[in-house]
Amino acid sequence: MKACDKKNLAKAAQRFLLLLSLLSSACLGAVANSPGLPQTSSHFSESMRWSDFRTAAQYLQPQLRESFLEQFREDADLHVVDSRMTSVELNEAENRAEAEYVMEYYRLPSSRVKKWFWQQQWILIPGEMTKPDIWLIGNAPPELPWQE
Repeated sequence: MKACDKKNLAKAAQRFLLLLSLLSSACLGAVANSPGLPQTSSHFSESMRWSDFRTAAQYLQPQLRESFLEQFREDADLHVVDSRMTSVELNEAENRAEAEYVMEYYRLPSSRVKKWFWQQQWILIPGEMTKPDIWLIGNAPPELPWQE
């Protein structure tokens, strides 16, 4: 093998290794930058607090979103006072979490603040090559008290 061929082969190998390292670091960066459950559940809770139910619906699995939005359709009498997770149990081995969500609200004409609870099942959905993993709620909310 000629010296010229060896140089070209070495350069090609270096380029290949550089490309491989760039691709693998890009994939790792996407996973490392994906929002974790605390951040995701906080965003969901904040959306609920400000009655931004369309945004909140994006934190549910796609097949649950329409029924969620139907349940939280436009209701001028509903006023959310507080919205938060009260407990979270993470099961890393199964990429799942159980969380208790509470929404404090009043609904006109009453001014009495009430609490509505939702035992949520969060599921970590694996991302694709260029998308990070995401946490989504995997169960529908219980019926709202004023709709029973």
